[in-house]
Amino acid sequence: MKAQNEADTISNNKCDSLVSLKWVLDSSFRSLRTEKFKSIKVFFPSYKEYKKFTDTSAAGKQSEYTQFIMYNTFWNTLRIQHTKLMKKCKKSGIKLDKTTLDSVYFNQGFDKGLDFAYLHWVVKYNKTKKYLIKAVSLKINGSWYILDELKFIGLIKKEKKKKAPKRPLRTYDL
Repeated sequence: MKAQNEADTISNNKCDSLVSLKWVLDSSFRSLRTEKFKSIKVFFPSYKEYKKFTDTSAAGKQSEYTQFIMYNTFWNTLRIQHTKLMKKCKKSGIKLDKTTLDSVYFNQGFDKGLDFAYLHWVVKYNKTKKYLIKAVSLKINGSWYILDELKFIGLIKKEKKKKAPKRPLRTYDL
């Protein structure tokens, strides 16, 4: 039963702000800045929300036990991705709590009855270097949740300006 309590991340009250993808983009970055996985729980569906979602699909025909295992697999995968993200940030010398959000963008799509969005955060560190973090969000029962591909992509390299070619010296015949 303890696993159920941990896996059921949100109480029965549904967060109304999760309806807006732009709010999820901004707020999820703020939660990532804390570097604690607990802060991301709001952006992961509760088991009840997940069950409502799977009951309308082919996965709803599976047993309750199988659905719960699938839900826990998504949960643990996101936890592992968060841990890897934090390790890569640390390895790159980035302290997320000292970063600023430079820009955000998302690519939204619709496939096989599912709304999804690829979320991208461009993060500025030390006011000079920019890094890219990305994730995938899925719309479940009218709310956006971060479910997969939480990754630290790395440094965004600036294109160097090309130097003007040297002109040959002019020689004059006398």
